[in-house]
Amino acid sequence: MSALEFDGKDLEEALSAAVAALGRPASELDYEVLEGGRKGVFGLGARPVRIRVAAAAGAVAEAPTAPSPSKPSVTPKRTASTMDSPPRAALREIVFRMGFDLEVEEAQGDGTLELTLDGPDRKNLLAKDGELLSALEFILIRMGRRAWPDEPPVRVLCRGFRSERDDELISMVREAAAQVASTGVPRRLHAMNPYERRVVHMTVRELPGMTTVSEGDGFLKRVRVEKLAP
Repeated sequence: MSALEFDGKDLEEALSAAVAALGRPASELDYEVLEGGRKGVFGLGARPVRIRVAAAAGAVAEAPTAPSPSKPSVTPKRTASTMDSPPRAALREIVFRMGFDLEVEEAQGDGTLELTLDGPDRKNLLAKDGELLSALEFILIRMGRRAWPDEPPVRVLCRGFRSERDDELISMVREAAAQVASTGVPRRLHAMNPYERRVVHMTVRELPGMTTVSEGDGFLKRVRVEKLAP
């Protein structure tokens, strides 16, 4: 006896690959599921189902010599590049599936991977104070924890949007920190998304004698600005 491994997007496709290679009906195959597979988000981060099939001696020689057990075909991304990082490729696919005409630029900055969206549909990202932009970033962060843990933290930006909001947020944080430094009373800021909280933490970190603490659970959290303990 010998064993061969086959995979597919689901068990049916993996068995079909085994049937084609071994020339035997699925009902006669003695197989073991090695990996159950995972659908991922929008099909991204997905993993195939993999099976091991016990084959009788000589079965392989009778099977078609080409191709060898094949992996499921993957439809090329319409705007993807072979140089894309996993987060960039994922964001390209997400906005494509949402029907948006947007390009994704990639850059490294401050220990993060910055993905900047730009194009005719960028106005859709800016509605309701950038709510959709924040949601895209949240999705990629959650995906990245399992799909690409070795990649740096992701920031999703939109051309001409983050810079203006950053300036306003930094100004507000410095004003709050000045009040805390003067009165000694901690100041709680409004609920913020992960990106906004990072801006707050980085801004306060540059101010001597001050620190920040995140409060709450979930996507939106409040940040408390306070003096460092003596």
